[in-house]
Amino acid sequence: MRGRKSRMNIMICDDQKDELENMKQIVLEYAAVHSELFLEVKCFSNPFDMLEEIGKSGAPDIALLDICMPGVLGTEIAREIKSKSEDSTDIIFLTTSSDFAVEAFALHANDYLKKPYTKERLLDTLDRVVEKRKNRLYVPISCGREVHLIDLYQVFYMEARNHTVEIHLKSGNCLKTHSTLTELKKLFLNVSGFVTVGASYIVNLRCVKSFLQTTMIMENGDAVPVPRRLRGELKKQYFDFYTKEATGK
Repeated sequence: MRGRKSRMNIMICDDQKDELENMKQIVLEYAAVHSELFLEVKCFSNPFDMLEEIGKSGAPDIALLDICMPGVLGTEIAREIKSKSEDSTDIIFLTTSSDFAVEAFALHANDYLKKPYTKERLLDTLDRVVEKRKNRLYVPISCGREVHLIDLYQVFYMEARNHTVEIHLKSGNCLKTHSTLTELKKLFLNVSGFVTVGASYIVNLRCVKSFLQTTMIMENGDAVPVPRRLRGELKKQYFDFYTKEATGK
């Protein structure tokens, strides 16, 4: 009996049609040797056509983007894609210029390949990104009449407030749900790196920038208060988590 294939959508955008075709062929070659995957590939020579398609069918799982294109930079397109995907799209930049590397990685790009790149280099990048996506965990969250499928690793923290729970995401968006924090704990606390902080918070330790005397400072600058009675235990959990991440033990 064959296992179920993992489905992933890939969009490629480059205004140079020969470069676009080259990227497409490498992606198709990658798909051909990974029978456990079903990759749907869409190609665009116009970045605005790509954004229009995203508006119709949704953001891709993976986007391969040129940067220097007529009328718009690929970094701007990446920013638009991430805003529409709750920052869950993996971005790979491929460009002739090194000038945009800092901006690209500030957008959490998965890689920045300078043209001309080798086929092996792009295949290696695809392999890393696909493996990372296969290990992601998604949970459905009911927000009013809508249900959002959320990548757990895109969550900064959750806060119970005024009979709702606010879910703060890396994209900068904040979702509100009438699910209780107790109900959400059942979804999150079996996942390594998530901890409860007092009665009102669940925090993703991956997104804690610093642990001060009375607060956790998140990567987005938000401060999560830490009750006095929990400070010792939470600091231990924080250090244990990063020790395990660093050593793999």
